[in-house]
Amino acid sequence: VNVSCQRLREENLIDKLRAMRIRPGALTFELLESISFDTADEGLRQAIDNIKALGIDIELDDFGTGHASIISLLELSPKRLKIDRRLVRPLLESPAQQSLVRSIIDIGKVQGIETVAEGVETLAHAELLRRLGCHVLQGYAFAKPMAAEDFLAFAKARTWTAERQREQRART
Repeated sequence: VNVSCQRLREENLIDKLRAMRIRPGALTFELLESISFDTADEGLRQAIDNIKALGIDIELDDFGTGHASIISLLELSPKRLKIDRRLVRPLLESPAQQSLVRSIIDIGKVQGIETVAEGVETLAHAELLRRLGCHVLQGYAFAKPMAAEDFLAFAKARTWTAERQREQRART
């Protein structure tokens, strides 16, 4: 769930969340990196800590586009960093971009933070990101958005697995 800074500051948010009895790990709040955590007041930091204490994961969305410092990243300690698609798109053509994304992934690894690459458009992007050590890949290389019924059929067919793709290529 995308959550704004204003929503995090809502006075009774934690009480509402606690009343929902959310199973730990069942919900993730995505916070935009454009929220300035470096200048965040103690109330915002406490709200994030309370949310995490309820078992709600925190993801830092669009990482690489905002103003999160290494210090604020350490203090926030999110479950995942979502690397913005604008950093992923030029990976195949740019060794410098590859180095930058590898650095983000390495920072995540050192801090025990999973990394998610957004905007993975081709299997070549997917393979490169896998080699760089990215944990999760999102994008059209795997599937286009689809209705729930279509997703169920897609998942059951398992055509998206590497094994199935190899089998299909071997038949053609």
